[in-house]
Amino acid sequence: MLNTIWFDFDDDKNVKKCLMDIRKFIRKYCKPNNIVPRIYLTGGKGFQMNIDFWTPIDFADNIKRRVLREYLLHIKTKYKLSTLDERCVSNSVSCLRRIPKTQYISKITGEPTGIWCTQFSVEDVMKMSIEELYACSMEGDTETIEPVKSKRALRDMVDFACDLYDIEHTVSNSVSYLLEKINNAHGSTTHSFTTQGFIKPLRGCVMELIKHNIARGHSNHDQNNIIAAELLNAGWDDKDISFVFSSIYDEPARDYGWYDDDPNKGGWQIRKMRQKEMQRYSKTKLKSMGLGCSEHCPCEEN
Repeated sequence: MLNTIWFDFDDDKNVKKCLMDIRKFIRKYCKPNNIVPRIYLTGGKGFQMNIDFWTPIDFADNIKRRVLREYLLHIKTKYKLSTLDERCVSNSVSCLRRIPKTQYISKITGEPTGIWCTQFSVEDVMKMSIEELYACSMEGDTETIEPVKSKRALRDMVDFACDLYDIEHTVSNSVSYLLEKINNAHGSTTHSFTTQGFIKPLRGCVMELIKHNIARGHSNHDQNNIIAAELLNAGWDDKDISFVFSSIYDEPARDYGWYDDDPNKGGWQIRKMRQKEMQRYSKTKLKSMGLGCSEHCPCEEN
C-alpha cells in the first residue's frame, strides 16, 4: 500500500542545490495544487521530502514498483530536479531513510556530527538560508509537524498510472473505479487488512504444494521460493516458516538457509526475503513454472 511518496535530494558538493530544487518543486507543483509536503534536512548532504496521500493506494503488486519508479522519473524530468537521487527513483534497496530527530553519523569518523535530522515547515524552507537551516538542525529540539494528506497528490498519481497503462480516464471517474480498472487489467494481487497488518491469505494451491513436498520429503529451490514468499505474505513469522521447511527435509539445517537448527529462528534465506519484502508469486507465474496450481492445486479458482 502506498500512502506517501518519498523524495531524496542529495548533492555531495553543494547541498544548496538540493534546497533550490525543493523550492522550485514547491513553487511549481505543491503551491499551485495546495499540497503541503513534509521536509527534513537530513544532517548530511541533502533533504528528504514526503507528499502524503489522502488515502492509501493499492496498486497490483506486479505494477507497483514500475508505477512508483516511472512517476518519480516523470517528476524529476518535468521539474528539472537534478539533485533528486536516482537510487530513490529506481526504488533501490540501497536507499536509506534518515530517522527524524537522530544525529547524522560521519562516514569518515563514525561519530555523531552534532547535526540532527530536522523537520522544517514549507515557510521556513522557502525563506531561510542553508546556513540558517543547518544552525537550527544543530539545536536538535524541534516540533514534529503533522502530515497534511492530499487528495490532489493521490489523484495525480492514479491518473499517471492510467496513462502509463493506457487506461481511459476522465475527471468524473473516482479513484477507486480507476484503481479497479488498472488492477483488473494487470492481474491484481491486493491486500487484506487484519490485526496483523496487510496480509494475503495463504492460497490452497500452495498449501497443497507444501503437503505434497512434506509427503515426499523434498522440495527444489524454485518451490522453496514459492513457499517462502507465500508464507511471508500471509503474515507467518520466521519460527513457523522454519518449522514448515524442517518438516519437508527432516534433516539438520546445514547452510541451505531455509530453516535453522534452532527452532525459534528462521533460516538466512527467509530473513533475506523478509528484508527485501518479497512478493508472493502470481498464479500466472506458478503455471509458467509448472509448479503450484498446475500440478498440485485442487482449487483452480482460488
